[in-house]
Amino acid sequence: MDRAATTEAMWAAADAASLRAQLDLREQPLAGGSGAEIKTQRERWMMVRWLTVWASQLEYPLRVSKRESPDFMVDTGSGRIGLECMEVVPEAFKQLQAKLNGVNSGWVRPVPDPRGGEARNEWDSPLLRQLLADTYEGSPWAGDEPERLWVEVMRWAVEKKRQVLHKPAFARQPRNVLLLYDNWPLPAVAFVEEADPAVLRSWALAALQELSRQLRDSDAHADFQQIDILHDGWLLSFTDAGVQPLRYRMPAAE
Repeated sequence: MDRAATTEAMWAAADAASLRAQLDLREQPLAGGSGAEIKTQRERWMMVRWLTVWASQLEYPLRVSKRESPDFMVDTGSGRIGLECMEVVPEAFKQLQAKLNGVNSGWVRPVPDPRGGEARNEWDSPLLRQLLADTYEGSPWAGDEPERLWVEVMRWAVEKKRQVLHKPAFARQPRNVLLLYDNWPLPAVAFVEEADPAVLRSWALAALQELSRQLRDSDAHADFQQIDILHDGWLLSFTDAGVQPLRYRMPAAE
């Protein structure tokens, strides 16, 4: 059987409330398993967040199936959405997957946020600093360099997935969504003030607007009508109309 055509129902819901009841933001990818199992768990982790954000705006009844090319098929009351996932990490990180598998199954283990927010990944662990040292040798970060590099990295990820979408095996749909998980080890590119999560920092807002402009200018939305980026508790949604930052909430600590 064609691997891309095989499907596995992960969620089915008659309305937004019943869908939300099936989603748990505290869920983390499983430790161990084969490469395919690890990949599926990562994509499920991403999809839980995407569904949490968009639950109230999707059409019902809804069924979400796991497959390949694209990674998920979302059948709604009004049509079908193809959703392709990508964890955005350095190539050097991918080359070190075998080494990391012996430490934490290749997934950069989340560290709980003491404030009860989204877990942060432990890029600052001594092991990962050593493994990735060659990637970021040189002078310290200056000015808005992290923001400019962030835009470049996200553009690179989008272009990489646009190439995938144009391959014959990819089942292109009337609406195609690209879901990126921003796991690139940069200095904090915090799109929201720590003291007031409702207020975007002006320099970060400029980075979002610049990425939005570049996506439009490159005609990226002709391929992916919606490009969503998971970033530190936020979903940054880019369409031809612009960018919309959306917050998803972790449950309160018990």
